Amino acid sequence: MQHDEPARDRALDFRWGIPDGIVFASGMPDTSEKRYDHARRSIVAAACIAALEQPGAWVSYSRRKAFYAGQGRYQGTAYTYDRVLTAVGELVGLGLLEEVRAHPGDHLTTGRQSRIRASPSLLAAYRDAPFVYNPRPCALLLKDEAGDLVRYTDTRQTRRLAAELDRVNAHLGQVRISMPTGEGWEHVGRVVRARHDGRGTWTGVTPTPRPEVYRVFGRGRWDRHGRLYGWWQNLPKGRRRELLINGEVSVEPDFATLHPRILYAARGHRLTHDPYETGTHPRAEGKLALNVALNAKTMTAAASALMFRDGWGHTWGYTHGLLKAVVKRNAPIAKDIGADRGVRCMAVDSAIAVDVIKACEKASVCVLPVHDSFIVPSSQGAWMEAKMEEILSNVLGAITRSPASIIG
Repeated sequence: MQHDEPARDRALDFRWGIPDGIVFASGMPDTSEKRYDHARRSIVAAACIAALEQPGAWVSYSRRKAFYAGQGRYQGTAYTYDRVLTAVGELVGLGLLEEVRAHPGDHLTTGRQSRIRASPSLLAAYRDAPFVYNPRPCALLLKDEAGDLVRYTDTRQTRRLAAELDRVNAHLGQVRISMPTGEGWEHVGRVVRARHDGRGTWTGVTPTPRPEVYRVFGRGRWDRHGRLYGWWQNLPKGRRRELLINGEVSVEPDFATLHPRILYAARGHRLTHDPYETGTHPRAEGKLALNVALNAKTMTAAASALMFRDGWGHTWGYTHGLLKAVVKRNAPIAKDIGADRGVRCMAVDSAIAVDVIKACEKASVCVLPVHDSFIVPSSQGAWMEAKMEEILSNVLGAITRSPASIIG
C-alpha cells in the first residue's frame, strides 16, 4: 500500500483511551492520580490512532497555558495544561513518543503548534490493542476568530441548540454503517483506511461505537458556521458510495451550487444558470475559484489562496483573470464575492442539515449528513431528493423575504 499524501497533524483530543488492563504493556509506571492516568492513556491512544490512520502522522498540541482555559467543557476535566505537558514529558522520556516543540509565537506566525507522534516501541506495544471511546462532554463547540475553542456561558439559545443536537444524535445512533473489506479498503483494529479514486492516496478514519456528530460555530458567535461533523465525512467521496446503511446500498444526494443559491436569494434573485461555467475556463476551476472567493475576505486573499493551493500551477495573471470571469458570470452577487460570505452561508446550510435530519427522523429514514449532501439507503433516495428540495425552497424563500442575516 502506498501513502503518497503528506500526513496532516491530528489535533490532540481525549476522545479515545488505552484500556486499563493493558496500559503497562509499554512500560508505563503506575500512578494513583486518576485524572493524570486518564490524560496519559488518552495521549497514547491519540498518537497510536494518528499513526494507524495515516502512517507518520503527528498529533499537534499546545504548550500555551491560556489555550487550556475552558477546555474542560470540550475534552473533560483531565484535559489541563499541567496534565498534558507532564504526561507528554513523561512519555517522551520513556521513549514512547517523539516530540517537536514549536517556538513561542509560532501559532500566530506560522500556525504551528508543538507536535508528538508514536515511537516504534509504542506502536509495537499497542498496534493490536482495542481503544476505549470517551464520549464528548459537550458536542456544541464555539471557536474564536483564530479558530481556538473558547469557553461560553449556557443560555436559552445554547440549551436549545444542545437539545437539538441530542435529538439529531439519537436518530443518527440508529444507523448501522458497514464498510467493505475488499479492494480500496483496509481494516486495522478500530481504524479503517480507504483509498481515493484515481489518486492512490489513502485516508484513515476511526469510527465511533455509534454514528454521532458534533457542531462547530465560529467567530465567537452562534450565527456563524455551525456545521455538523461526523467521522464518515472524512472518507473519500468515491468510497462513501460503497457504504451500506443498515445493510442496504446507499446513495448520497446533494444540494448543487448551494452557497451561490443562498446568496442569489439574499439579493432577490433565483439562480437559473451554472455559476461555475465561465465559458473561458474549465468548470472545475470556476467552481474552485468561486467557492474560495466566497470564503475569502478580499479578492486579493482569494487569489493568494488559489496561488498557494497544492497543485494549482497557474500564474497570478491567469488566477486574477479566472476570478474576474467568475465575478462577471455572477454579477447579481458580485458584492458577495471576496466579501467573507462563506461563514454566513455555512450557518444556513447547517440549519438546513438539521431540518433535513429532523424530517428523516419523522419519516423513520436513516441518514448520515455530509454538510450539503446526505447518505441514505438507496430505497429512500427519491424521497430524500424531494424532501431536500422542499426544505431548501422554504429556506430560500425566507432568505429572500429577510436577507439581512446573509448580506446585512
